Amino acid sequence: MNVSAPPPPLTPALAERLSGRPFVALLDIDGTLAPIAPHPSKAMVPDETRRVVIELTALPDTTVVAVSGRAAADAMQILRVPGAWTIGNHGFEIAAPGEEPHPQPEAAPFADAMSAAAAECRAVAAGREGVLVEDKRWTVSVHYRLADADTSMAVVSAARKIAEQLGLRASSGRRVIELRPPVDIDKGTASVDLLARLGAVGREASIFAAGDDRTDEDMFRSVRSANPRAVTVRVLPDERGDVAGSEYDSVAEFNVSDPQELLLLLSAIVTLRQP
Repeated sequence: MNVSAPPPPLTPALAERLSGRPFVALLDIDGTLAPIAPHPSKAMVPDETRRVVIELTALPDTTVVAVSGRAAADAMQILRVPGAWTIGNHGFEIAAPGEEPHPQPEAAPFADAMSAAAAECRAVAAGREGVLVEDKRWTVSVHYRLADADTSMAVVSAARKIAEQLGLRASSGRRVIELRPPVDIDKGTASVDLLARLGAVGREASIFAAGDDRTDEDMFRSVRSANPRAVTVRVLPDERGDVAGSEYDSVAEFNVSDPQELLLLLSAIVTLRQP
C-alpha cells in the first residue's frame, strides 16, 4: 500500500520549495521517464518527455541527473539529454556531462565475484522462458517480468542463493532481482554525494526526486535527510502481484499515476523556473 499523496497543483508553498537555487532534478528512467517495456532493450523515453527534460536542463542554476539501475552508458544512451549527469548501476557508477562513466572505488574488489554471479545467473536463466540476465559489470539484474509465477519464484530463490554463496547482496525491484557488491552504496548515497558536489545541500537549494521502484526509496530517504525541503515523487507501478513484492509503503511525499502524469509535473516545473 502506498501512503503518499497525489501532488497538488503548484501551490505557492510547493512552488516556493521548487524555486531555490541551485535546482537539482534526480530522475529515474525505467518506469519513471520511460514506461516499463517487456524487454529492457525496448525501453524508450518518449520524445515529448525528452524535450521537457532538455528544456529543464537548459534553465539557469539547474542540474538534471539520471539516477538509474542501468549501466551508466546504457542510461545515457536511452535518455540522450546533453548536459545531464548520470548515476548508473544504482550508484556504483557516475558520469559528468560529456564524460565517460567511472565506477565507485569501493566496488573494485568485487569484480571477480560479480563476473561469477553473472555466469551463474545466466545458467539459472538458461531454458527458462521469460527470464533475462542483464550483466552490468558492477551489478547483475535477473529480469522475470515475462515469466510465469512458478518460474519467477524459482529464479528469485536461486538468485538469492547465488548472492549468499558469493558474498554479495540481493535486492528486489519491479519484477527483477539484482545482485551487487556488499558495500553501502545505493541511489541515495550517490545522489547525496553529487548534491554536495553541486553545492545543493543548503536550505537555499531546491531538489526534486522522482522514481518508481524500491531502489528509488533509498534516494527519497537520503535526499530528504540532506534537505528536508526536497520534493519526492513516486510513479505508481502499472502491475501488481510481483513475487518479490511490488506493494510497499513508500517514503515519497507525493505520487503520480504514470510517467505521463510525471511529465505534466515536470512541464509545470519548467514553466515555474523559466526566467
